[in-house]
Amino acid sequence: MPQIILECSDNILEKDFKPLLSQIHQLLVEKLPTELKSCKSRVLRHTNYLLGDGSSNQAFVHLSINILSGRSMELKQLVGATLMEVLMEAFHQSRETLELQLSIAIQDLPGIYLKG
Repeated sequence: MPQIILECSDNILEKDFKPLLSQIHQLLVEKLPTELKSCKSRVLRHTNYLLGDGSSNQAFVHLSINILSGRSMELKQLVGATLMEVLMEAFHQSRETLELQLSIAIQDLPGIYLKG
């Protein structure tokens, strides 16, 4: 049931995120493991943001993944490192052109999680 939230500044050059999200889903299915049908992703492009001194070549991509508790810290670190490689490849054009900051947070959902 991973909740995947990809946030980025609106100056990111890449526009089609579906292939990346699909790749993230497959990675989580293989590494966590989880069921593909339980992966839920969304992208938030931010138009109002400030990075560093505010220069227009500053950009960010932040990936948050919320999962049910029970996975080891080692597994989360392995998944995070693999995801960082995926992000670096997916955003190679922005990395070459902009001062891009990439970050990832993998955290457990709180004790109560309800779905209908």
